[in-house]
Amino acid sequence: MAEQLEKIDVLVVDDSPMNRKFAERILKDEYHVVSADSGKQALELLEEYEPKLILLDFRMPEMDGAETMERIRENPDWAKIPVIILTADSAPETEKEFFEMGAADFIAKPFVPMTVKSRISRLIELYGLRLELEDKLEEKSKLLEKLSLNSILTIANTIDAKDAYTSGHSVRVAKCSEEIARRLGWSEEEVRNIYHIGLLHDIGKIGVPDSILNKPSRLTDEEFVQIKKHPVIGGEILKNIRMIHGVSDGALYHHERYDGKGYPFGLAGENIPYCARIIAIADAYDAMTSNRIYRAKLPNERVMAEFERCSGTQFDPHLAHVFVGMLKEDFYLPPETRREGDNAVNERWNITDGDNSLVDRILAEYGTEKNALDSLTGIHNRGYGEKAIEGLLAEAHKGALLIVDLDDFKNVNDTYGHLMGDKVLKLLAAALASNVEDKDVLFRVGGDEFVVFYTDEGKREALLEKVQGIRDAFAANLKGIEMENLTHISAGIALCPFDGRSFSALYSSADKALYYVKENGKNSCRFFRGDVRKAPEQRPGTDLDHIRRVLEGNMDEGRGLFRVPYEEFPNLYSYLSRCVKRKGQMVQTILYTLGSESQDNLDNSACEEAMSTLEIAAAYSLRMVDVGSRYSSLQYIVTLVDTNLENGRMVADRVVNQFYKIYAGSGVTLSYDIQTMVVNA
Repeated sequence: MAEQLEKIDVLVVDDSPMNRKFAERILKDEYHVVSADSGKQALELLEEYEPKLILLDFRMPEMDGAETMERIRENPDWAKIPVIILTADSAPETEKEFFEMGAADFIAKPFVPMTVKSRISRLIELYGLRLELEDKLEEKSKLLEKLSLNSILTIANTIDAKDAYTSGHSVRVAKCSEEIARRLGWSEEEVRNIYHIGLLHDIGKIGVPDSILNKPSRLTDEEFVQIKKHPVIGGEILKNIRMIHGVSDGALYHHERYDGKGYPFGLAGENIPYCARIIAIADAYDAMTSNRIYRAKLPNERVMAEFERCSGTQFDPHLAHVFVGMLKEDFYLPPETRREGDNAVNERWNITDGDNSLVDRILAEYGTEKNALDSLTGIHNRGYGEKAIEGLLAEAHKGALLIVDLDDFKNVNDTYGHLMGDKVLKLLAAALASNVEDKDVLFRVGGDEFVVFYTDEGKREALLEKVQGIRDAFAANLKGIEMENLTHISAGIALCPFDGRSFSALYSSADKALYYVKENGKNSCRFFRGDVRKAPEQRPGTDLDHIRRVLEGNMDEGRGLFRVPYEEFPNLYSYLSRCVKRKGQMVQTILYTLGSESQDNLDNSACEEAMSTLEIAAAYSLRMVDVGSRYSSLQYIVTLVDTNLENGRMVADRVVNQFYKIYAGSGVTLSYDIQTMVVNA
C-alpha cells in the first residue's frame, strides 16, 4: 500500500476505452493512472487532484484535445503540468500545431510500450527538475530582495541620521501612518506594509546635497528645486521592491496635494495613490511637531487647526478628518519612537546584515556618474561610454575602438536558460575589465555586445595581444564554471584617425569588421582596413538579424515624449511628414522660449535649471509618439503628430502649466509659438 502511494499520478484522457485500458496496462507498474473519457471529465478530475503528467487524445468528440489543452493552460493551477498529445496524425504540420499549443511532446498511435514509457519517464524527470529549479530560484529571489531591502533600510536610516534637523523622521512617519491605517480598519498585514512605506518614503534624499539637508535656515528657491527632486529619485530606487506593496508610490507621490498643487507631477484627488495620501499626512504632522532652528514645534491645537484648514486642499478630506479625530484623542508618538533605529527596523523584517552591493550601486547611480553603470555586468553603459570616448577624441587622443561579440549567444540562452546567459555576460565583462587600463573606456552596448576604446594605442601587434588576453581570460572564466567552449569571442577593430574621427564613425567601421568575422567563420578578430572594405556575399536574413539586434540593444525604454539631439530632429521631422502623408494628417510644431521677467539675460545656471524643468514638463505632458529637442539654450522644439491646431494649443498650454508647477525658481517666463504643417494626401 505504501508503494502505491509513492507512485506518480498520470492522467490519461481518451474517448476510446481500448486506448485507455492499453495505456493503463503499460503504465500501471510504475505510475498511478487515472482515466477520463472526455475533455470535460478531465477538467473535472483536475479540480480534485494534480497529476504530474497528462496524456491527451487530440481527436475527441464535443471537446477535442485543442480546446481541452487551451482550458488547461488558462488555469494557473494546471498550466505548468506537462501534456503529451496522443494522435494518429504524425504529419510535420500537425506536430508544429501541437507544440504551438504548448504540448511538451506527442506520441503516435498505435502505442509502442517502450516509446511511451521512455518519453513519460523523461518528461516527468524534467518536470521535477523544473519545479525544483523554480523553487530554488524563488527562494534565491526572496533572499536577494531581503538583502536589497536591508541595504535600502540602511540608506534610509543613514539619511535620517545625517539630517540633523529631522533625525528619526522616517520612523515617526512610519508610526503615525500605521496608526492611521488601524483607524481605517486595515488588516495587520496592511498596517505593517504602510509602516515600511513610511520608513522608506524619504530615501530619495540620498540625491540631495548634505549642505541643503542640514541648512540651518530657510531654503532659497534654488535649494528648494534640489529638495523637490527627492521623490522622483526615491521612486526610481524602490521601483523593483515587491516585498512592500506600493513602496515606490509612497516615495514618489508623498508630496502631491489633493488640490493638484503639489509636486513632482501635480496629481490631484484620487489620482494620488492612497498610501501616498496617508504618508503625506504623517509627513506633515511630523514636520509641524518637530523643532526647527527657525521655529519651535507647533502645539496640538494649532496642528489640528492646520489639518482642518487644509482638508480638501493639501490633504485628502476623509483622511484629514480621521487624523484630526486621532489628535482629539491625544494621539502622540512616545519618546522611545524617536530613538528607534536600525536593529528595530531589521527585526521587523527578520533580516540580517548582508551584501552592501546595492548600497554601492545606489550611491554610484545618484552620485557624480548618475545612471552610468550597466545593471547586469557592473561596467559602464553605452550612454557613459559614448560620452567618454567623444571627450577623448575632442582632446585629440588617438586610439582603437574594439567591438566584442559572443558567437551564437542565442543558443546559450535557448539551451541553458537566461540565468546561464547572464552569468556568461558577467564572465565576459570580467575578462574585458581585466584587460583594460584606467585610461581606456569599457562599456556594454546591449545584449552580448561590448566596446573597448584603447586610448592612444594604435599598434596592431599590441592590439592583437590585448584581444588574445581577453580570449584567454574569458576561456579561463568559462572553465571555472565547467563550461569550456560554450561560446567564443568575435571582434572588430577600427583605428583613429584612419577609420574615423568620431565615435559613430569608429563604431560603424568596427561593426563592419565584426560583420566580416561573423560571416567568415566567427571566433576571430579583424581590423576594418583592407579586405574588410569589400563586402562579403550578402545573406539578407543574417544581416537583418544583426541590424535588429544592434537596434534593439539601443532602443529607448523611457516614457512620454521622445527626446533627441537637435542634429537628429530635422531627419525625424522629415520622416514623420512622410509617415502621415498618405492619411492627410497634420503635424503641429511648437517652439517654446524661456525669458526673464526683468528683461535681463538669464545666467547660465538659471537657464539650465529652467530648460531641464521644461524638458521634464514636456516628457510628462506629451505622448510617446511626439518628438522634442533642445533648439538652443533658451528654446525647445516639439512636434505633435496627428493633432489639429486647437488640440495643439491645449497641449502646449498643458506643458506651460506643468512647467510652472514644477519650476520653483522665480523671474523666468515661458512662451510659445505654434504652426501647423499640413501634409497633403
